[in-house]
Amino acid sequence: MLKRRIIPFLSFNGFALVKTKRFRSPRMVGNPTQAARVYNARGVDELILCDILASKQGRVPPIMMLKEILKECFMPVGVGGGINTIQQISDLLSVGADKVIIKSLALSNPDVLEESVRIFGSQCICVAIDVKQINLKYCIYHEGAHQITLDDFIKRMEDAGVGEYMITSTEHDGVMAGFDLELAKQARVLTRKPIIFSGGAGTPHHFVDLFKMAEVDAVAAASIFHFTQYTPLDIKKELNKHGVPVRLPADTDRR
Repeated sequence: MLKRRIIPFLSFNGFALVKTKRFRSPRMVGNPTQAARVYNARGVDELILCDILASKQGRVPPIMMLKEILKECFMPVGVGGGINTIQQISDLLSVGADKVIIKSLALSNPDVLEESVRIFGSQCICVAIDVKQINLKYCIYHEGAHQITLDDFIKRMEDAGVGEYMITSTEHDGVMAGFDLELAKQARVLTRKPIIFSGGAGTPHHFVDLFKMAEVDAVAAASIFHFTQYTPLDIKKELNKHGVPVRLPADTDRR
């Protein structure tokens, strides 16, 4: 059985780590290079680095900064934020990213997204989907707009051939009160591609609930690692106790 992944999510604003709550009021929480070193030492499954304000502020990916951060990483890393061209994807992969995480481009120019899949392979392309519930329907949230339903958008992305999705509940982001389990279950019905789910983690048991009730492949989390004592290993130990398959270090007490 495939191991479930626990992925620290490092969101930054071009230079510093920030954390939002319901996608608002980004709060500075540290240095991305230092955080990457810590997670590398802890042997995490994977890491995600996203400049969450790049597209909104018209910035391109900071290739040289990311290159320095990626030098610290000996785990797979996904990088996102401000990606608009095939050349930018190529540049990010060439400095050490294992995959790119694309959001705005998937909405504005799916033809370029499809061409990227053809050139680099589906395994390199992850589409970030931020979701808000409007009138009992799950809709794509982007810069305040929510005119496309989750169902329709995933159908478009399936046609483009993307390899993975990172799905975030905007209403649960940073709240630390548990995941939107219904959203996770609905997303699983819409695709068999790998799903990274995000938004709401506050305790190890929240992860247990999610993996038991929805067939997601991974969880990306931030606040629980910034603002509590829990580490990714603590989460995986709890999951292991409940029979969820995870990768544990060989010297870990599995009881």
